[in-house]
Amino acid sequence: MVSEFFNVKLYITQHMNGCLGKKEGVTFGKISSAVNSMSMKEYERPIFCDLGGAIGNAVNTKGPQNPYIMSMNHLHYKFATLNMSDIKNIGATGKAMRTSYFPWICTNIVQKFTAEPFYGQPYRIFNMNRMKLAVIGGYGGPSEDKTEQISSVNLEASFKKWLRYLHSQEEPDYVIVFVSDFTDDSVCIENLKNSLEGVGIVITGSFYEGNYDKQTPVFNTTRVHGEKVPLYHHVHNGRIMELDIRFKTRVNTFEYLGHSMAIRDKEFSKVAEDIEYLDLVYRYL
Repeated sequence: MVSEFFNVKLYITQHMNGCLGKKEGVTFGKISSAVNSMSMKEYERPIFCDLGGAIGNAVNTKGPQNPYIMSMNHLHYKFATLNMSDIKNIGATGKAMRTSYFPWICTNIVQKFTAEPFYGQPYRIFNMNRMKLAVIGGYGGPSEDKTEQISSVNLEASFKKWLRYLHSQEEPDYVIVFVSDFTDDSVCIENLKNSLEGVGIVITGSFYEGNYDKQTPVFNTTRVHGEKVPLYHHVHNGRIMELDIRFKTRVNTFEYLGHSMAIRDKEFSKVAEDIEYLDLVYRYL
């Protein structure tokens, strides 16, 4: 049965390297505990995803698997993208990625000689209350970072190419764009936003801000009746962001009604860590 009014909620993490458990602040152990406390059916759970920085740095590899990929698999992450630290340590990153249960989406990290996305299809489609929700990712870090196998191409051009392909092949009802390592420079973000076609919201990753008072403030908006669907931009400068988008079902389409977003570091840092999760990654703590 299709609901007339429904919400799509995403939890977006970034810079989670070094945040397994048994420490202050946001950790995978605390996120796992919070997820287990959600009193809802499995299909109603929010979409968990990552904006990069979980697997690129050097990690303690006392066991056979990467503990951060284990954590993301445990939490049923649906997709992830890459940031500057992941690209700089591409050898360890690639090895870790092979054990993930979810896809890595990035339009502009490409095969050096073919210019095709190195990690395959750079978008993901979700069926939410029969609405086609598309998410597409890109790397916004320095373009000179490259290896013998990969290179980064122009972000705006790659998004334009893949958004046109996405709309022609999948016909999504709503599109969210994720960009890692993108600063809140007004000129850069305006250029990016003006180049995007058929997009609802842009989420950009930034440097981690440890002071809760300086993190991105809570934002809530409601669409005015008759208003053209706006394109929003939000900076993610904490470890975990909550994005909640409201929709209304129409006869042949779905209407965007508004959305709210907030960095949830302060709330998640107070949660007790999941004992079962800590037992899963005990050798890495």
